[in-house]
Amino acid sequence: MESNNLKFIDDNIYDLAQEDRVVGSYLYDKYNEQIGRLKGLLVDPESFEVRYAVFIDGGFLFTDGKTILLPRPLFHAIDMGQIKTNWSRESLQHSPAIESLEEISMDDERVILSYFDLEPYWESKPVDTEEAIE
Repeated sequence: MESNNLKFIDDNIYDLAQEDRVVGSYLYDKYNEQIGRLKGLLVDPESFEVRYAVFIDGGFLFTDGKTILLPRPLFHAIDMGQIKTNWSRESLQHSPAIESLEEISMDDERVILSYFDLEPYWESKPVDTEEAIE
């Protein structure tokens, strides 16, 4: 099982792009219902490009909730301290969960990305900006 080598960030550090400084923000679904608060981000350790937002669904008192990774293309900031996704709370609750932020394999990522109908970012070709403009 190949490791993905992603780094967990639980603070809005200066290495992140301004629009990616969303740790601690509240996540809202497509119905504008609050889902939860972002625990952190999983980023590329060299470029600090955000790959996933990390939030915990559920959990109460002494029980742990379900750790959910939301791929970066699926959320955007809407206001200070608020981010939005076009997915429903129910769909996110049914998404694949991970056991540990330290041990996410590329196979785990494939399952998560497949659930959201996204191609693995390591397999996609970079877009030529000149071609995209034409």
